[in-house]
Order: sequence, then C-alpha cells, then structure tokens
Amino acid sequence: MPNILRAYTNKISNKLYGVVHMPAVGSQKGIVLLSYITSPFTQTPHETHTDPHASYWECSEIVRLLTKRGYAVDIIDWKNDTFVPKKKYSMCIDTQKNLGRLAPLLPPLCKKVMHVVSSYADFQNQAETKRLEQLKTRRGITLQAHRTESETKNPKFADYIEGFGNKTIHATYARFNKNIFPIHESVSKTFDYPVEKDFSKAKRTFLWFGGGGAVHKGLDLALEAFATTPNLHLHIVGPVSAEKDFTSAYEKELSLPNINLHSRPKIDTNGNMTIDGKPFSEIADICGAIVYMSCSEGTSGAVVQAMHAGLYPIITPETGIDEQAPATVIPEPTVEKIRDAVIKFSTLPNEVIKEMTYSSWKFARSFYSKEEFSRTYSEFLDTILHI
Repeated sequence: MPNILRAYTNKISNKLYGVVHMPAVGSQKGIVLLSYITSPFTQTPHETHTDPHASYWECSEIVRLLTKRGYAVDIIDWKNDTFVPKKKYSMCIDTQKNLGRLAPLLPPLCKKVMHVVSSYADFQNQAETKRLEQLKTRRGITLQAHRTESETKNPKFADYIEGFGNKTIHATYARFNKNIFPIHESVSKTFDYPVEKDFSKAKRTFLWFGGGGAVHKGLDLALEAFATTPNLHLHIVGPVSAEKDFTSAYEKELSLPNINLHSRPKIDTNGNMTIDGKPFSEIADICGAIVYMSCSEGTSGAVVQAMHAGLYPIITPETGIDEQAPATVIPEPTVEKIRDAVIKFSTLPNEVIKEMTYSSWKFARSFYSKEEFSRTYSEFLDTILHI
C-alpha cells in the first residue's frame, strides 16, 4: 500500500477505533501492540510535525525495526485508556501508562515490555514537590506543580524493561527488582561543531532549554543565580510564558538586561529547528554551556540537543545524562552552587572552554544519535526475540 494511502487509512482507523496499523515486511511472524504515539503513522507526505521532540522519530523507528523483523504492529496513543486488545499479540510495548490495564487482556505468552522515558512516577512527583517546598522556604512563594504524573504499576507487569536514563534514573525503579536494558536517546537535529565560535564571549553566556514545569526543571534556581551575576548572560528557551504563576513570581528577574526569554523551538517546513523564527544555531552559537537543574527526567532531550549544538552541560544527575559524558554535575542544586559553577566556567581559559565543549559535542555525536538509538533498540529486540 502506498505511503499516502496508508496514512489516510490510519487517519480513519485512528479516529474511529483509536488504533493504527503497520504491516510486517515479508512473511509475518506475529503482531505487536505498541502504546506510544499514533501521529507519525497518520501523517501524509505534505504534513509535518512542528514539535522537535525526538519521540516522534523514535516511535517510528521502533515500528520500523519490528516490521523489518517480520512483525506487524498496531499502535495506540499512550493516553488511550479504552482500547481493548482482540488480537493474539506476540508482544506489547508500552511507554509508562497502559501496561497494567492491558496485561490481563493480552495472550498468556505475550511478551510485555515497558519503555522508560522518565523517572518512576512517584519519584518524579516527590522530587517536584520538594522543589516547590524549597522555593516556598527560600522566597515565600507558593506555585502549582506542572509535571505531576499519575501513579503506575507498569513495571510490576513488565516481563522486560528498557529505555532511557542513567544509573540515577534507573534506580528510581529499583523496588521492582528488574534489570533495565539501556537505550540511547536520539536527537532531533545534529550540527557541525562551531569552530568559529568566539569563546571569550560564549563562556559568559548560558542557555536554559527545557519544556513545561519551570520549577521542576530548575529555572527558578537559574534565574536567582544569574540575577546576582550581571556580567553573565542567560538565554531561556521554552514554554515559560505559559506558566503565568511562575512568570509573575519571577517578573523582576525575567526583566533583567542579562536575561533573555525566548519561545519554545519549532521545526519549520524545511525541517530546520527555529526559535522565534530564527535558526536555533544563532542562540546556541553565542552560548558556551547549558544550565539545566531538572529534578526528574528520562534522558533530557534538551540537554542532548544542546550538546549536539556544541554546548557544555552543567546539569543534575536527574537529567539522565550518562555518567561518562563530559559535564559538570551538581547534586542537590542551590542558587549558590549554580552561581559558583557558572562563574568558574566563565573564568576558564578560552582554549579550555573549547576543549570542554568539543568533548561534550563529540560524546553526543557518538552516544546520543539516531544511529545509536537504532543500534541499542535492535540489540534489545534481538535479545528478547532470540534472533
């Protein structure tokens, strides 16, 4: 079936039944149920995603790897809580939410897989609550939680767990006593190393780059740190303006001349990553490091993307970046620790900064890539399918 016809067929199937289908390549060995994202399979050739999140490609790649191995795949959205499986599925792969509900409805021999894309839910909720309490103690401000996850017993029902994260993230699942097969996060866009960057200026300019949940992702701490370092600059990229309680609480800091707020990135019709209509590289090329004090992730796609753009990571263990990556890691971050870290970075010799950023770029190119995602996910599939 031609791709465009398959997309339209899937659009109809998704609207009517909440499921799309991709056929096996060659002789069919079985069928897999994937609970993830349906939109990549309802997209016609003239349609594109504006969201640069890597999950769209990763979901498509999981399906490609399965169909290549002779498995047809039914895909539902991870939020679909009404789909009832009626086929004799050989495997069910779920991202976080559905496995506990689906498990009793699947054939007895169906392999049940949990695909980890974040820390375990109760760890994440407790971590965000702690950050909000710290903010209240520090500044007397009470803000709402933006990244609360519903509790899940998915790991209990999984025969196999695979996915993103480092040892810190995987440890949040320790209570289930199951090994986690590590999968390397991919990236939306790759960039050549910026050899012409002016490191004398870039080492004094930093990037905060993240999704929703400003306190969860440490923007409050970063703003307070940079408010006391007027000679250092911070560029903020993300949907911060949508969090009115946060922007109201930090109105003073956000208006400082050394702090610049930008909208979230988008992918334009030519496939380029843009911010405020300009290439992402324009901001990345004036920055030396990303400062990202998140309290809970899987593997932070924003940090991975920044490393690919030639930025050095100043991060927490909870960003999920591999322990071998060249980075400055700040456990239990405070305003003072962040200020000390960025001041230290800004005073290093230019050649040292160049070496540090090149090392992080090189690590990202070899460890966090589409090729590495495909390799590690292929290894996982071949292990459990005994190929």
